[in-house]
Amino acid sequence: MTSHRQKPLIPWLLIALFVIVSAVSIILGYLYYRSQKARLLADKKLDLSAIADLKVRQIAQWRNERLSDAFLVGENTAFLDQLKAFLVKPGDVATGKKIIESFSSIVKNSEYRNIQLIDSAGKLILHYPSRDSMPAEQLKNSFPQLVRLDAPALTDLYKQNSVSRPYLELIIPLRHARLNDSPASGILAIRIDPDQVLYPLIHSWPVSSKTAESLLVREENDEVVYLNDLRFRKNSGLLLRMKTSVENLPAAMAVRGIEEATEGIDYRGSSVVAVMKKVPGSSWYMVAKVDHNEVFTALDRQMTMIIIIIILFILTIGLLLGIIEWNENARFYRGKYEAELDHLALRKHFDYILKYANDIIFLADSDLVIIEANDRALEA
Repeated sequence: MTSHRQKPLIPWLLIALFVIVSAVSIILGYLYYRSQKARLLADKKLDLSAIADLKVRQIAQWRNERLSDAFLVGENTAFLDQLKAFLVKPGDVATGKKIIESFSSIVKNSEYRNIQLIDSAGKLILHYPSRDSMPAEQLKNSFPQLVRLDAPALTDLYKQNSVSRPYLELIIPLRHARLNDSPASGILAIRIDPDQVLYPLIHSWPVSSKTAESLLVREENDEVVYLNDLRFRKNSGLLLRMKTSVENLPAAMAVRGIEEATEGIDYRGSSVVAVMKKVPGSSWYMVAKVDHNEVFTALDRQMTMIIIIIILFILTIGLLLGIIEWNENARFYRGKYEAELDHLALRKHFDYILKYANDIIFLADSDLVIIEANDRALEA
């Protein structure tokens, strides 16, 4: 049956198929992106948790090693007797010389900056070496508590002033065995330089990273105090403080008792993935974090390739459907052309019969008006 259509039909089926294939491709790409993003985030949280756990163990071990050093000194009865004797007779040059020799052997450990012998009244009796000869202001303020210690202890990190470097003290109380309930006759304060071991331990990171950072914090007067210099803010140790009420700040979450992997906003205002852990036996909290953007850098590169592939796939599908439609249109117009050729051939055949027939032939319209006649009719 010959079609009387002058134009081919709009290919709604092909258009619908193209829209469906394109939509499915985009949806699958989006779902893949979401699944990969969730997987990367979960993997990074596990990595950060492992790093934070490692650093917490290392810091706890470092603290225990320092206390072990203090206990070794405290168990040296002969040395303690010298110290107690010198506190009674500070002018004894011979005893003082022996104590200085013992001090010099202790400070061979590069972490120990100096040693101070302080009596029960808080007066500096002896120190070695000559640098930092004044007792720290923090020691003076807490001295009544220090002389009542039953065992060696580590003080918290402190700064003498805004431009000095941070230190902490290893305190060894000098007690008389028979007077355990009374204050110590003095203390031995070993000043520790955290730049030697503690800070490098905190700053180290097991893999190369542009934004990863670990930091130590504590709570003080409803504020989070950053205890070490930060990667993106130099000389900030013990100077940078932020409110503990800041909701999405990982350091603030740590001091509020949240110990988990989470997303938040760090001290720079950058979006980060972070893990918070408590350092046992101390008031310190470890925060290990990395920028959100760095976590998804590889995924963003991968998604760029996936988007290109999806676009090429959609264009390929569109091209194939376009070829199918082009073939359909070509078949339609070819049919129209062949029908027109048949019509012209029939017309020529009819004209020939009309002109050369021996019969008289008239063509009339609906009103019986003759509009054409053949040659035979004209001759008659």
